[in-house]
Amino acid sequence: MVQDHAVAPGVHDALWAVLWNRRYDDVDEPVWVPDASFSGILAYARVLDAESMLAGIDTGEALLAMRTTGEPPPIGSRVRLVPAARDRWRIADVTPLGLGIELRFDDPAAAADTGWVATLRDGVRRLRTLLDARRERLAGRRAQLGALNEPPPLEEIWREEISAISDRVAMETEYTAQEHAALARARAKGARTADEEERKIVAARKKRFAERGNEEIARFREGAWPAIRDKAAAELRKYVDYRTEVVRLEDALQRIRTLSTRATNVTAALDRIEREGFRARGLQLDVARLDEAEYAEELLRTVELLHAAVPQRAQSGASSFSGYRAPTAGPSVIPPRL
Repeated sequence: MVQDHAVAPGVHDALWAVLWNRRYDDVDEPVWVPDASFSGILAYARVLDAESMLAGIDTGEALLAMRTTGEPPPIGSRVRLVPAARDRWRIADVTPLGLGIELRFDDPAAAADTGWVATLRDGVRRLRTLLDARRERLAGRRAQLGALNEPPPLEEIWREEISAISDRVAMETEYTAQEHAALARARAKGARTADEEERKIVAARKKRFAERGNEEIARFREGAWPAIRDKAAAELRKYVDYRTEVVRLEDALQRIRTLSTRATNVTAALDRIEREGFRARGLQLDVARLDEAEYAEELLRTVELLHAAVPQRAQSGASSFSGYRAPTAGPSVIPPRL
């Protein structure tokens, strides 16, 4: 992959150190096929020229070396690589380490300064304190709001008022005593006379009901309805404002619960990261910004990625790093004695 013979030995030595730190025996080169895809931790990156770089990806099962395009993200970032041009790959997705941290898996030194882990632990502790205070404040406001039932919509109020008017008008426009007497006389004369008289009386009653109803509805629309409508609209606006704030509070409380759970988990993860002895550089943690949602998310995501970068393979059987470099790109091999 590395055409420059002056660069190749340094790349080989770096990859051998990455193998040691990631606990693999050898580097694998993936077979290029159009629909391939690989995801893992970026363990090594070396820019070769203006158009390509050499990347080492720890997939959890193997350490893959591949020629890629683009700028390298911070070492330790989670990446996904897909085919580009023939025998080339490109980084499709990146979840980068934050806070300026960059891991050094190509460093063969055994000793590592873990002071940066203590800085992260203090930051997580400070974040948990801020989250607890914010949760108590939001929960207090939610309790203060209480519960509010949704008021009926304007259409329903209008229908109820019109229904009440119709019932009242129906009672006021019932058949009169004269109409009842006329119906009784008509029925005494026979079915034909009764039917004709009943049609006249019913039509007169319907006309009376319709005219009176229209008058009452028009009077109601011009008189009492505007006040009822304005009051109902005010109640609806009050409920909408209440519901908007409640939803916002519930969402914020849910986010805080999620962040608090993650903060608790990363506290334990930092212990494992410290035991692993990662070599890191560039940490820039500003505790004054932890009350910013994006910065808090960056802190938690970074610690989670660091924990994901802990090698999944068992501890190497060798007790120390060997500087022996074979002339070929393979593991250190001790020839058998003949």
